[in-house]
Amino acid sequence: MRKLPAIESDYLLEFEELPGYDEGRVLWEEAFGRSMPLRIEVGVGNSPFLIEVASREPGYNYLGLEYSHKRVRKFLLKVRKAGLDNIRMLHLNSDRLFGDYIPPGSVDHLFVNFPDPWPKRRHEKKRFIATERLRLATKLLRPGGGFSLRTDAKDYALEALEALEANEALENLSTPGSWASEPLYPFETPYETRFKAQGLRIYYFEYRRRQEPS
Repeated sequence: MRKLPAIESDYLLEFEELPGYDEGRVLWEEAFGRSMPLRIEVGVGNSPFLIEVASREPGYNYLGLEYSHKRVRKFLLKVRKAGLDNIRMLHLNSDRLFGDYIPPGSVDHLFVNFPDPWPKRRHEKKRFIATERLRLATKLLRPGGGFSLRTDAKDYALEALEALEANEALENLSTPGSWASEPLYPFETPYETRFKAQGLRIYYFEYRRRQEPS
């Protein structure tokens, strides 16, 4: 197996070296070096989306997750060029992180842009909207915290709508039972720009975690 070259960047966090890792609960404000609410994008890819959001709303800590080594490198170059101090990145799959290392109710917003639809039935448990994975993600959101998803895959969109509507902890910010007409954050990803140029429809989902009963 070819060994991938190490990635060095001030914006890249080493998972097993994060403060609190050994105790199973990462101290994110210490990891960022600033006390701000946490926002996460799952699968940043080669998109500047998170950088655009972080530039417009700087009062948060932004964590990007990406599994692809090549995409991690490209994204880190974009972050360095932007000169932002509120973005950090982890080179891993979200499944490694969401189970134990983020305190429940601590994430202000979760962004999922054009996830792999895993169209084959035997891969359905790998989809981000699989029941258990979505339950874990929802649990991380603070009351009132946002969940944004966008996809071009119609079958995936229909499945996502069913899963999100069935999640009693989430509230649809659009009409119940339908996707949103436009995203809360209008920044396009490269995929999105290309898909729109081809005349493909983009499906947007905007939800928030319901407030706890008083």
